[in-house]
Parts: sequence; C-alpha cells; structure tokens
Amino acid sequence: MDGINMVKKYIGLVAIALLGLGGCQTHNMDNPPLVTITKSLGTKQCSGVNADNQLQQLKRELEQANIKVFAAEIGTDQMSHIALCGADDGKIAIFKIRQKSVISAENMGYKIANE
Repeated sequence: MDGINMVKKYIGLVAIALLGLGGCQTHNMDNPPLVTITKSLGTKQCSGVNADNQLQQLKRELEQANIKVFAAEIGTDQMSHIALCGADDGKIAIFKIRQKSVISAENMGYKIANE
C-alpha cells in the first residue's frame, strides 16, 4: 500500500507542477506590437468611386512596400464636411501594421492614429 500511495503522491505533485507552469506567460515574438495608421481615401461626394476599392489599393501599396497589414477598414476623419458634390467625403483608410514599419508608412503619407 505504501508504494501505491507514493505513486499517487508523485502523480499529484507532477500534475500540480504542470498546472502551475501552464499559467506562466511567455512573450510571443509572433505577435509584435501593432500600430494603427490612417490615410485619406481621397474619395469625393457624388463621385461614385468605390471606397472599398480604394482601401484595397492602399493595402496593396503597403504590401508592395513590404509592410504587413494585419487589419484594414474604412473610417471617417471625424470632421464636418460641406455637403457638396466634388467635396471631400471624409473617408479614411485605417490599417494595423507592425511598429517597425511605421517610418516606412509615414514616408508613404500615412499618419499614426490618435487612439
């Protein structure tokens, strides 16, 4: 009986140790810090230009510059715009990229978003 109790205690200690290690956090280099950048889509009121197409074009340009895009969406610049055909509609492209790519993106006309 003593041998069985020793094995049970040993298994219990190993299980507790493994559970304890499971709670340890490690820094994963596959998930680097991301930065949000923005750029005007350049779309105008009444123009019929598809903002989604503009977003995809800007995304392609970033990727061609070896900037990995983790997320892309359309937003607004939060400013008031006159309701007039041909006037800016305030739509912007919003991208999430790696911190290390910010300078390259800024050189392409992007700005860091104020989050």
